[in-house]
Amino acid sequence: MISKIDHLGILVDDIETNRGLFELLGLSVGAIEHVPAFGVDIAFIRVGESLVELVEPVDRGSEIAADLDATPQSALIHHVAFRVDDIETTLLELRNAGVALADEEPRDGAGGVSVAFLDRQAGNGVRVELVERETDVVFS
Repeated sequence: MISKIDHLGILVDDIETNRGLFELLGLSVGAIEHVPAFGVDIAFIRVGESLVELVEPVDRGSEIAADLDATPQSALIHHVAFRVDDIETTLLELRNAGVALADEEPRDGAGGVSVAFLDRQAGNGVRVELVERETDVVFS
């Protein structure tokens, strides 16, 4: 079902402002991509086999923006994303097991991948995302 941690999502008020620390640590921040399905801009940072995803809400009325607005911080860990081989089968298995899903069907994520979130309470308050990705994110 799960093959690895795909990425950790960090919610930020501004990607450009928050990229500096990661670059000082010697990490490359990828290009910013707009993801309309979620009303966010994202930029990936490769760390070994996994990624860190900087997520900036651009739709200020979204649930994601509300998460950031609810804290005095300008950045916070938002979710952990697990790589799955077949997201539709995984969602079906979870649904059949009674797991609450935020996304009943996969949505389009950054880079053309399929993603789906579990209901926050399914992870006891931790946001869990499932990602079906054919190939790893490549930085040029």
